[in-house]
Amino acid sequence: MLFPVLSQADHQQIRSLQKRSERESQQRCAIEGEHLCGEYLALVKQKRLSKPYMVVVQEASSLPQAQAARISGLAEEFARLGTSVCQASERKFHLLADAQTPQGILAVIDVLSLSIETNKPMIILDAVADPGNVGTIIRTAEWFGINNILLGENCADRFHPKTLRATMGAAFRCAVQSTPHLAKTLREDFSHYTLYGASLQAETDLSALVFPENGSYGIVMGSEAHGISPEVQSTLHQTFRIGRAPASEAESLNVAVAAGVILHQCFARQMW
Repeated sequence: MLFPVLSQADHQQIRSLQKRSERESQQRCAIEGEHLCGEYLALVKQKRLSKPYMVVVQEASSLPQAQAARISGLAEEFARLGTSVCQASERKFHLLADAQTPQGILAVIDVLSLSIETNKPMIILDAVADPGNVGTIIRTAEWFGINNILLGENCADRFHPKTLRATMGAAFRCAVQSTPHLAKTLREDFSHYTLYGASLQAETDLSALVFPENGSYGIVMGSEAHGISPEVQSTLHQTFRIGRAPASEAESLNVAVAAGVILHQCFARQMW
């Protein structure tokens, strides 16, 4: 199928979504690559998400034949659902994409806003600034059955292209919310939650935690450099540490790795 050429006006609009302020203003973001677009397409077909505002593909002549065929197939499926599909030259497409090695397809979608279920466990991130870490934590949380993620101020944008790529589609299915005042939100909206914070200085080991049976509790994780902020610490009911080998000289764990350890331990103990 031959798709029309992307207009300069649409090109400029999509490029503007590389800025967080524009994503928030337009309430749209771009998802890149075959995997994310394929995940999104599947959820549209299931009527769990609305169709994209627009899909853009890199012109087939500038892609390997097999890749061009796969991308064309995805684009045609979007077109059959009523989505506007356009093509762009290799140079123009690369200007639209955030990835260093673009995969030849992107979709512009409305930002997702699933509501947090306030009686189920939640992962809470305080100033985790790296979008790759935030996205990996969202992906890991979904693996272990946690669909509630709350991002505080100074966290990476949940709709940053790197965040979305790192989630591998989990961001489409999880309730990921952001708040400009994390401590205030925890006090006012989650006052019924029991909050546990990961801390290198804590005396209680992760394995010793006892969670409420009603599911209304959250695990708070801070930045690798500064940990949990004093304001958020004041909302915690208990802090805990991840056990370290006695001979280890490592100072800390990567926050996404730490989240995986915590979630695995809780899952293994059937606490979720």
